[in-house]
Amino acid sequence: MATKKKSGASKLAVWVIVGLLMFGMIGFGAAGLNGTQRSLGTVGDKSVSISSYSDALQSETSRFQEQIGRTLTQQEVQSIGLDQRALNRVINTRALDQLVSDLGLSAGDARVRSQVLEIPAFQGLDGQFDRVAYAEVLQRNNLKEADFETSLREDTARRLLQKAVLAGINTPSAYSQAIVSYISETRNFSWARLTQGDLVTATPLATEANLVTFHAENAEKYTTPSAKNITYIWLTPEIMAKNIKVSDIDLRAAYEARSDEFIQMPSRLVERVVFSTQDEAQNAMDAISEGKSTFEQVVEGRGLTLQDVDLGDVTKTSLGDAGASVFALTEPGVTGPADTDLGPALFRVNALLDGNTQTFEMVKDQLRTDSAQDIAIGEIAAILEEVDDLLAGGATLEDVASETEMELGNLDWHVATTEGISAYNEFQNAADSVTSEDFPTLANLGDNGLFAIRFEADVAAVLRPLDDVRKEVAAAWTTQTVQQKLVSLAERIAPQVSLEVPLARFGFTENIEDDMARSDTVENTPPTLVFTAFETDLGTATVLEDAFGVVLLIPREEHAADLENEQVKSIQNIMQNRINSAMAQDIFEAFSNAAREAVDVDINQTTLRSVNSSLLAGG
Repeated sequence: MATKKKSGASKLAVWVIVGLLMFGMIGFGAAGLNGTQRSLGTVGDKSVSISSYSDALQSETSRFQEQIGRTLTQQEVQSIGLDQRALNRVINTRALDQLVSDLGLSAGDARVRSQVLEIPAFQGLDGQFDRVAYAEVLQRNNLKEADFETSLREDTARRLLQKAVLAGINTPSAYSQAIVSYISETRNFSWARLTQGDLVTATPLATEANLVTFHAENAEKYTTPSAKNITYIWLTPEIMAKNIKVSDIDLRAAYEARSDEFIQMPSRLVERVVFSTQDEAQNAMDAISEGKSTFEQVVEGRGLTLQDVDLGDVTKTSLGDAGASVFALTEPGVTGPADTDLGPALFRVNALLDGNTQTFEMVKDQLRTDSAQDIAIGEIAAILEEVDDLLAGGATLEDVASETEMELGNLDWHVATTEGISAYNEFQNAADSVTSEDFPTLANLGDNGLFAIRFEADVAAVLRPLDDVRKEVAAAWTTQTVQQKLVSLAERIAPQVSLEVPLARFGFTENIEDDMARSDTVENTPPTLVFTAFETDLGTATVLEDAFGVVLLIPREEHAADLENEQVKSIQNIMQNRINSAMAQDIFEAFSNAAREAVDVDINQTTLRSVNSSLLAGG
C-alpha cells in the first residue's frame, strides 16, 4: 500500500513540474504582459494564475488537434470555444480549492516535503534532493518556493476532497447487465427482396396528366439551382502543353534520366547467412539438403535472427559473384555456399520477382506529355508578372485573354459545379466569395496554373419546363409507381407469412440470416434491416423500402445473451467500469459546478484577452 501511495505522488509531482516548465517556455513578456503579471483574477479568495490557464488551454487545444489531425488557428480555437472550456476548468478547480480551505482540509508539511523530494528536476547527479537545483528551477519559472509548495498542498487537498466525494460510487450491476444483454442478444431472421419482376402487371406507362402532375409535385428535382454568372481567365500546364512541341532528342534524354522508373531488372527476395570457413558453410548446406536442419536453425545456430540476415529485394548484379547461383534457382529455396566479400555464405530465396522493361516507344507519349507540362510550368511562371501588371493597370479579363495565352470563359457557377475550372478547390473558394464589388486579381491553381474571375450577375433558380426534362420525369414516375405497387404487394403478402408459412412459399428467394447481433449488417439491404428484425415480433412479417425495391422481413428466433459466457462476462466488466467512470465524472462535475456557484468569480477580461493573444498567436 505504501508503494502505491508513493507512485501516485510521484506521478502528480511530475505533472506539476511539467506544467511549470511549459509555463516557463511560453514567455509572457510579449503581447503587453509584463514579467510580474501572474494572475487572471480571483475565485473567492483564490488567485487564478496565468500559468494554470495556459496549461489548461494548451491541453484542450492539443486534445482537439489530435482528434482532427491538424493544427488549429487562433480564430478556430476561440470559435470552437476551447479558450472558454479551459477557463471554466481552471475556475472550477480554484472553486474547489476555496471549498477545501473553507472546510479546513489541508495536506501536512511532511506530505508536501515528500512530494518535493521525489521530483526528478530537483535532484542532483546522485539522485538525491538538491536544494540549489530546487531554487534554480523555481527561479527560472518565476515562482517562489512558498507559492509552489502552496500549489502542491492545494492539489493534494483537492484530490482528497475528490476521493471523498466519489467514494463508494458504484452503479448496480443490473445496469451493465441490461446493456450487455441488449448488445449480446442475437436473432435469426429471413428476408426476401421484391422487384419489378414480381409484379404480374406490365410496366406502367405514364399519361400526359401523370407527367404534368409529377413534374409539379416534384418541382425541386427539376429546378436549376441559383447560381453566379462568372467570367474567368485561366491557364494550366495541361492547357499550355497542348501547343508545346518536344523533340525526340529531348524525349530520349528524359527516358534515360528516368530509366530506373522504366527499366526494372529481375530481382529476388533473399536472406544470407555468412560463415567463417568454406567447410562450415558446406556442412550447414549438407544438413539442410539432408533434412537434418533448416535454414532458420542454421541462422539461430550462428547467434542471429532472420531479420539480421534479410537482404530484402536484390538484383543479380548487386550480389556480385553469388548472383549467378542465386538467380539459377527457378523456385524459392536455399543455395550455396557462394563466395562473398564477407566470406562463404548460404542464400535463401523467398520469392522470384520478374523485371519489367518499358521501351522508349512504349512510354514515348507519356514522356511527351510530362515534358511538355514541365516546360509549360516554366512558361506560365514567366507570364505571371505580365498578367498581374495588366490586371493591376485596369485591363479587363477580355483584354488579358487577347494579349496573353490566358483562356477566357464564362459559366453559371453553384456549389455542385465540378466540371472544367470548377474542379479546382481554389476556384470554388474564389467563386463562393466573389461579389460585384471585387476586382479581378490573379490567383494560383493547385497544378501551378493561374486564374482570375469577375462576378457578372446572380442567376435565379428556374423550374425547367416539362418538355426539357420529359424523359427524366417519365423515368422517375415509373420508378415511383413500380415502388408503390411493390409496397402494396408486400403489404398484402406480409400477413400471410409466418413461421409455418415461409417466404419461399410465395415464390421469393428467401435469404436466411442466423445469429445476427444488433451491430451486424447485411449487404445490399435497407440500413434498418437488422434493427427492424429486433424490433419486430417473432413470426410477424414486416415491409421495408430502399432504393432497390422492397424487402419482406420475418424474425424467426431469438437468442438471449449467455451471461455465464466468459467473453460476455468480460464485456460486462468493461461496461461496468466505464459506467462507474462516467457516473463519477458527472457527479464530480456537478459538485464542482455547485462549488463554483457558491463563490464570487472575478476575471480580468483585458488580461484574459492579452493572454489569449500571446498564447494563441504563439501556437
